[in-house]
Amino acid sequence: MKNDYIQRSGIGFDEASDIALRLKVLAGEVFNLYSNFEWLKRQMFAATASGEYLDYIAAQRGLTRRAATKASGTITFYVDEFSTDPILIPQGTVAATSGENPLRIYTVEDAVIPINTGSVTVRAEVETAGFNGNIRNQTVLLPISVPQEISRITNTSSFTGGADTESDASLRERIKDSYYCVPNCVNKAYYQQLAKSVDGVDKAGVVTYARGIGTMNLYVSSFDGDVSQQTLDKVTEVINREREINLDIRVIDATSIGYDMTVTVKAKAGYTEEEVTELCTQAFEDYISTIPIGGKLYLSNLGRHLLETGCIENYEFDVSMTNAEVPGSQYFVSGDVTVEVI
Repeated sequence: MKNDYIQRSGIGFDEASDIALRLKVLAGEVFNLYSNFEWLKRQMFAATASGEYLDYIAAQRGLTRRAATKASGTITFYVDEFSTDPILIPQGTVAATSGENPLRIYTVEDAVIPINTGSVTVRAEVETAGFNGNIRNQTVLLPISVPQEISRITNTSSFTGGADTESDASLRERIKDSYYCVPNCVNKAYYQQLAKSVDGVDKAGVVTYARGIGTMNLYVSSFDGDVSQQTLDKVTEVINREREINLDIRVIDATSIGYDMTVTVKAKAGYTEEEVTELCTQAFEDYISTIPIGGKLYLSNLGRHLLETGCIENYEFDVSMTNAEVPGSQYFVSGDVTVEVI
């Protein structure tokens, strides 16, 4: 801009002059304008859009970003000595996990430890929505606001159903899928899309003629495991409202099948054994989560995910590992993982 100004006007100027300062400010604003144009171009297409602009594109395909959901399960309250009076566990009783980032868990129903009984199991929910709320069973919980007679609390079943707000990558894939197989109210894609529109459902699979002509089984799951009964009821409500006339549809929680990975990898320079093991394990879990209900697991795709971690030069799977496929009522989850780093 300076050179063009001098060429057109025939007048030079000092770097500290008023015109020099004006040109610097103008150049900065022009740069910002071009940058905004480039950013706006990226927001126009599903492959490159992000955030709320990706939500706008999804809305054009009848899709919405799934909100974060809370994990739920059951916890058991114990007493050391049997009481001669019933002990009330009121709804809203709070316990928590231990560790650096504890999770608060509250009961969602009233319960009573009967006379001469040592425990009671109560339905409960994690206070904060998110994937971290999925707690393994037999976790010892800390009392926060519980009756003083209670001596110990554990969760007798795993807490499941917790999920983070859907990521851009996941929503982008659903948008792409809506173009590949267009829902038309009578095909499998239509019912899969309806199911995945419900918070807490990440995967959906359809088995037609499951119980004869005019019947269909719709299997659903979350990325990490089972969905709650509340979620199943919500999917059933949505399906019954939108289904075809005279079509009998059952919504069923899909069954998980563990797949083990045993692999030997050659690490790149600069990575520790712990880092390589963690990255490869995460890559395996990420790939497993992308396989749909009734889908196929290919070792070639798994190997690509391992290489894309950037921490290994090569890999070799154990001879026991093969390509695998599950029926339309099942889905893969991560099993035992063994990573040998050389």
